[in-house]
Formats: sequence, C-alpha cells, structure tokens
Amino acid sequence: MSIRGGFMTRMQGQEERFRLSQMDRQALVMLWGYMRGYKGRLALAVLATLAVTATTLAMPYLTKVAVDTTIAQGDVRGLTLIALLYLALNGVFWLASYWQGYISTWVGQHVVHAIRRDLYAHVLRQPVAFHEQERVGQISSRLTHDVNALAEVASSGALNLVNDLLTLVGIIVIMALLNVRLTLVTLVAIPVVMLSMGYLGKQMRLAYQQVQQALAEVNAGVEQGVAGMRVVQSLARESFTVEQFESLSLRNMKANLRVSLLFAAVFPTMTVTNMLGIALVLGYGGALVIQGATTIGVLLAFLGYVYRFFGPLRELSLVYNTFQAGAASLDRIADYMARQPAVVEPAQPQQPGDGFQGRIAFEQVTFGYGKEPVLRDVDLVVDAGETIALVGPTGAGKSNVARLLARLYDVDEGAVQIDGVDVRQLASADLRRLVTLVPQDVFLFADTIRENIRYGKPDASDQEVEAAARRAQAHAFITALPHGYDSQVGELGVTLSGGQRQLVAFARALLADPKILILDEATANVDAYTESRIQQALDEIRRDRTTLIIAHRFSTLRKADRIVVVEDGQIVGQGTHESLIESNPTYQRLYRRQWADKDLGRAAAEP
Repeated sequence: MSIRGGFMTRMQGQEERFRLSQMDRQALVMLWGYMRGYKGRLALAVLATLAVTATTLAMPYLTKVAVDTTIAQGDVRGLTLIALLYLALNGVFWLASYWQGYISTWVGQHVVHAIRRDLYAHVLRQPVAFHEQERVGQISSRLTHDVNALAEVASSGALNLVNDLLTLVGIIVIMALLNVRLTLVTLVAIPVVMLSMGYLGKQMRLAYQQVQQALAEVNAGVEQGVAGMRVVQSLARESFTVEQFESLSLRNMKANLRVSLLFAAVFPTMTVTNMLGIALVLGYGGALVIQGATTIGVLLAFLGYVYRFFGPLRELSLVYNTFQAGAASLDRIADYMARQPAVVEPAQPQQPGDGFQGRIAFEQVTFGYGKEPVLRDVDLVVDAGETIALVGPTGAGKSNVARLLARLYDVDEGAVQIDGVDVRQLASADLRRLVTLVPQDVFLFADTIRENIRYGKPDASDQEVEAAARRAQAHAFITALPHGYDSQVGELGVTLSGGQRQLVAFARALLADPKILILDEATANVDAYTESRIQQALDEIRRDRTTLIIAHRFSTLRKADRIVVVEDGQIVGQGTHESLIESNPTYQRLYRRQWADKDLGRAAAEP
C-alpha cells in the first residue's frame, strides 16, 4: 500500500469512528427523549436502587460489628439484635429489589412500545424510494429484534448499572475507612478487570452489530423465499434456494458463535480476578491480624466486601454485554429514525374542504431519480370528471405522472395542482382522501374480503361494503364463495384469482370515494370474461370523478374521453383514437405493435 493510500485509510478510519460517536450521541438523546416522560417512576426506581445498595453495603459491616463487639464481649443480647437487624435488612433488600425490577420493567416496556410504534409509523411515512431500496426482512429485523434488544437496556439495564456502580464506590469507601492498606492491596486486581473488559467490550460491540446484520439478512432471505415460492417451485429451484438460505444461516451462526466465544471469556476473567482479590485479602489481611494491626472482624468484613465487590463487577459484565447488544440495536434504530422523508409535510397545510372538484394541472413539470430527468417540461390539464388514458412505450414516464399526482415523489421543477392548489401544500392524509391509486399488482391483506374492502373506509357499515362490491362487479363472485364476504383471502390474496383481486381493489377504491382515481391497467393479465367484468366495473368507478388510466389495451382506451401519448418523458400527443391514429407517429407505432390485430378485433366483436 502506498503512503498516500495508508494515510487515506487512517483518515477514513478516524472519520468512521467520529461518525459512530456522533450516532451514539444521537441515539442516546433519542432514547432519553422517550424515557423522560416517566421521570416520576424512574425516581421511585432510583430510590429503590439506593435502598438495595444501602442494604448490600450494610450487611458485611454488621458482620464486623458482631465479631469484634458482641461475640468478643460475650454480649448475647447485642448479638441477637444484630441478627434481627440482619434479617430486617434482608427484608428491605427483597422489597426494594422487587420494586426496582417492577418499576424499571414497566418503564422499559412502555418506552420500547413507544419506540416500536413511532419507528413503524416513521417507516410508513418514508417515500417509495426508501421501500424500493430497503428489503422487507431488514425493516422487520429493526422493528422486532433490534427493538427487543433495546428493551433490556431501557428497562432494568440502566438501573442495574447505577446499582452496581454505587455498590462498587460504596464498598471502596467503607473498606478505606476500615483499613486503607488492605484496601489498596485489594484494588490491585482492578486494572486487570478494566483492561480485559475494555478489550472484550469493544470486540463484543462489533460482534453484536454483525449478529444483527446477519439476522436481518436471514429475515430477508426467509421473506424472499416464501414470497417467491411459486416461482421457486415452478422452476424447480428449491435446492438452489435452500443453498442460498443455508449460506445466510451459516453467516448468522458464525456471528453468534463469535459473540458466544467473547462472552464465554467474561466469566473466567471475572472469576480469576475475584480469586486474586480474595487471596490478597486472606494473605495480607491475615498477616495484619497476626501482627495485631487489625481485627478478625475487619478481616471478615473485608472478605464479605471483596465477595460483594466482584459480584457487581460480574454483574457489570452482564450489563455491559446487554448494553453492547442494546447500543448496536439503538444505532440501527436511530439510523432509521434519522432518515427524513423526502416528501415533507407542509408547515401550514391548506384544508381541502368540500370545494375540490378534481381538476388536475401539471405545469412545466420536470422530475428524475438521478441526474437524468424521466419527465421533462410536462404540461397537462385534466378537467374535473374527465377520464384520460396515458399510453406510451415502456419506460416513457406514464407511471411517474401518476406517482407525482399521488405525491409519492415531489417534482424537481414545476408544480402539480388539484383545483389550483399545489399538492405540496396539502397534508398527506388530505391528499390521500382526494387521490387514490389502484396499482396493477393488487395488494390484499391476510384477512376477510369484507375487511379488505372496508380498508378504504374503516367506519363503513356492512351494507356500504356490499354496495361498493356490487358497483365494482365483485358481489357475484364473493357470494359464490363458501363464506361469502367473510372468506379469508390468504397471504397477499392467494386464494383469489388476479381478476377477483382486481375487483376487490375496485370495491375498496369505490368505498374510499376519492375525487381523483388513478388506475394502473387492470386488464393486462386476465382472461376475456374477467376483462369484460372489469370493464363494467371501470364504467362504474370512474363515474363522477376524475380518472387517469395507465392503459395497455385498446379496450381500456375506449373508456377514455381523451388519450394522452407519452414518450421519452414528454407528452407528444393528445386527442381521440381517430385523431391520433391519423396524426401521431408514436401512437401509430403503438397501435400497430400492440393493438391493431388482437385488441381491435376483440373490441369490434363486443356489443
């Protein structure tokens, strides 16, 4: 490697460490933002923690008092009182530990619930580009595994850390008050603990990040394999898919084994240092007792404190392990939460009210995903109640026109307006009520047909659901099913045919009753009978509303009041079929290649 290459590598490493440090701070600030709403309960938990620490520190000292005072003087009454006090402290310890655990867990679970809720809502607000880039398994891993890993930190982890640190400081102070020289000898083992735990902790943080990334890849592999099962089986690629998943699973296993290997080194390290501390106390403390420089009670108290001293250190190793897992998860959660949606809500949204009729205007619209625009200087006006069909070659930009109108993306230049109002000035919820997009690939939830239709209007009655289904030409096939509207559609609607899913989607859109409806070609992949039913549904759903249809079949074009031809990101023609077939070269090519032989003959045969 060259000198310059080595320097650049070091600089990149420093930048990466700085970036992680910045992310850690942001993540902790985010976590505290959720926890500060429960400051009262956290204060009670801290009081319980202080009680636990105080009783832990008092018990060895009682042993010293019992040996040096009551036993040495034969004071049976005093010894009895100390024994009773010892029992009382144990009772206080139990109660304080119980309330500390209960309150901290209550707070932690509420915090985790709020984080998971907000993270899910934040993911849903992300633009289409985010969901096109991120795999479902990756998103699912953050919402489940990462949030669960954070639960331990947000609940008992932080208070356990406070308890252990207070206990350690208290033990050192009390031992120093009892015998400074013996305390200094006891603390010889501390540097060994700090160095070993510092190294192990750094390695475990990196290992946990690898575990969580590997688990996310496993989740993504499962999601992809199950979702694509039909393709896998139709092409007899089961063995290949299993091998791919096995590779992901092996990577996850190796990452977990590395964490286990590092964690396995923690307890032996703590045990060795514990034994070293006890050996030093017995050797040096015993010599002091023989010399008369200290008492047997002090020696016994020191042994008790040393035992308790390394107990919190062992607990700190567990807490540290938990914090490493939680910190890695918190970083991944904060990374998602820090991503601001590209489509920003207006600061003062305009209220649509009842005056919107559904007139659409694209004014000098330019839009692109990168350097090259996919739409350039698009001007288009659609009157309220008009139905237009967007046609053009693959990749011409038809879908982008629909996406900009639904504000799945924002324009780079120009404006998209509804009744004179820029869509960027409308709140997303209001815009969604005005504009509904029905895609070609219909998504149905794993629920009943009734609930899938009702999703368009959650407060709709059963009668309204059935009325929408009738208008969408879906009622006949629904009532023919064994359970009618209560029939389960299965995962992604697998129990229904493509045409049936499309009709259910139409019914859902009708129930939502938008002013503007965008239809990605609904008849592209269905048989002739189903197509005729869908065409009837189209007549119904476009009534009394502005409709944009991304058309691929001539039979659909016949439903439009006007045809808009798109090519290379520009509108190159508008008009009726007859006018365009005479004057527009792009439309002529499309007609000859896609519709002239097949669809025109079918259209002529229709009544």
